[in-house]
Amino acid sequence: MTRQTAESPVEWRQTAPESEPAAHHPAKPDAPFAITTFLEGRTFAWGVFEDRFGKLRRRFEVEMNGRWSGDIFELHEEFRYDTGDVEQRIWLITPGIDGRFTGTTEDCVGVAEGRCDGESIRMSYRFRLRVDQRVFTVDFDDRIYRLESGLAINRATMRKWGVKLGELSLFFMKRDEPAPRECERPAGLRSV
Repeated sequence: MTRQTAESPVEWRQTAPESEPAAHHPAKPDAPFAITTFLEGRTFAWGVFEDRFGKLRRRFEVEMNGRWSGDIFELHEEFRYDTGDVEQRIWLITPGIDGRFTGTTEDCVGVAEGRCDGESIRMSYRFRLRVDQRVFTVDFDDRIYRLESGLAINRATMRKWGVKLGELSLFFMKRDEPAPRECERPAGLRSV
């Protein structure tokens, strides 16, 4: 409830009745946010791609499995799109110093460079994007923000020759065991 006092018409203050429950504030995880620790094991994600005009172009879900192979972190990804298309990709990630890392995958042009700062992950790379029967090389600015333990949001901006083509929004959730397919899929995403 917001109240304004007669004595001070510009003074506003926020009060809450004693019976009103406290708002939920997500707990801040103790461990620093790093790509290899967050994506190790099974991770599920759901997202959308919007073009530069904000028009929804694709919906998709991703199942990821991350594991160590010696000093290299392997991230296996399977994308399932609302069109029925399926893409599989394996990222090979090499940790560096001060939260930095590099990554490669078959569709990456050169090496992706990234950095973890404890609360977010940022990665920049050139990528061969397949659209219908054509292949375009685009630049990605990929940012992942931790919401709370086991949850994160990803915003990635895609550009070609410096011109923004669109944005990806992706929501990550860690799971020890996969839930039944009906529980994993957000409402409105057709079965693939």
